Amino acid sequence: MIHSDNKLEDRFNADMFDKYFGDSQLALFPKTAQQVSTILAYCNEHHISVVTQGGNSGVAGGAIAHNGEVILSLRDMNKVREIDSVAGVIVAESGCVLEDLDNFVQEHGFIMPVDLGGRKRCMIGGNVSTSAGGLRYLRYGSMHANVLGLEVVLPDGRILDALFSLKKDASGYDIKQLFIGAEGTLGVVTAVSISLAPKPRSSQIAVLGLNEFSKIHRAFVLARQNLGEIVSAFEFWEKRCNEIVVEFEKYDSPLDRDHEFYVMIETRGSVVSHDAEKMDMFLECLQDEGIVDESRVFSESEAMAAVWLFRSQMASAHTKSGCMYVYDFSLPPKHQYDLLVATKQHMTSLGLYGNDDSPIKDITEFGHVGDQNLHLQVIAREFGGAVEAALEPWIYEWVGSHGGSVAAEHGLGAHKGKFLKYSKSPVVIQTMKDIKQMFDPRGIMNPGKHISCA
Repeated sequence: MIHSDNKLEDRFNADMFDKYFGDSQLALFPKTAQQVSTILAYCNEHHISVVTQGGNSGVAGGAIAHNGEVILSLRDMNKVREIDSVAGVIVAESGCVLEDLDNFVQEHGFIMPVDLGGRKRCMIGGNVSTSAGGLRYLRYGSMHANVLGLEVVLPDGRILDALFSLKKDASGYDIKQLFIGAEGTLGVVTAVSISLAPKPRSSQIAVLGLNEFSKIHRAFVLARQNLGEIVSAFEFWEKRCNEIVVEFEKYDSPLDRDHEFYVMIETRGSVVSHDAEKMDMFLECLQDEGIVDESRVFSESEAMAAVWLFRSQMASAHTKSGCMYVYDFSLPPKHQYDLLVATKQHMTSLGLYGNDDSPIKDITEFGHVGDQNLHLQVIAREFGGAVEAALEPWIYEWVGSHGGSVAAEHGLGAHKGKFLKYSKSPVVIQTMKDIKQMFDPRGIMNPGKHISCA
């Protein structure tokens, strides 16, 4: 237990980008599900609100105690309970750091199916609770697809043991799915059973330089046709993103020349020569159709790691360039670039963007083309004021009116619940609220977050 007469230090009361701040004075560190059960039973009986925390690496404020709630940190629940090397299944406690788990399962010939830029800090319980998407969603799928079972402590202290390790189970309602993406509002995930992916024997990365956004979509179609099952990631970023990483992280650009758009394609397979041949054929198709202006293939492990580092530090670089509003949307392909154009036009029309001394310094976009997930960054000189008023709810209305989702992988957190109406129907929202009321009638679990503020 850690207690403070004022408030706990920022590692408990601030989010990763220092946008959301809390004021909790008490953090508890259970080591077992039974201890979590005892804590929640007591809190439920005495109407004490609880916020569950893992690595505190989220960017939506979902793990921040904004109103003095008790913080329930799962960092000491960090044991691997079991690994089945035949079935390819691991059972791990929620406080296990994602990178540590990945290193562990690689020793057994597997990899974790989810991979995030925050892998050194984020924990598997948080990955489950936010339904984290990540960098290789295209190949390995969602948390909903890979989680086989969960152990969850309910708000009244009961332990829901649904920690199955079977890959096929049609015996009744799939209860675990309710807790994936619930962001700690229905209970505390204390352990997870996850299906693992085989460790690849062959891997390579191609980085492309293009001058039109539409060519990104054509490259994606050709990648699926020519590279097929070995495609594991298909990322894009635009020119200004590239410049920001070079400027603020001091990394070398993966290509020699500047381009309007960049694409990074990763393949993972089992035969080096076979995969290299497929990549050569794919790049030849791109050249024949005039899609790329420059391309480069990386096959050495250090070189590939450098490319991934460049991509994964994109958000960090943006935070160093100013006050970052980060938006996490899913959009149909035909509207993905329209979002960037529309946001720039909207902010320019209001006099907030376009000049050297404008309140907004940059508006950029990057994302995971393979799963339709975009990250839009608006870099302001300060938080709040005219910039925030101009962005919200306008940007959520725009996304909703173009068939998008207001939260693709970062979750609803402390802020986005009130915008859920732009991408979910009233019946869906009310059903979510009914589920919340059923599991947590006293409203002690992560109050004011997620569906509670919809």
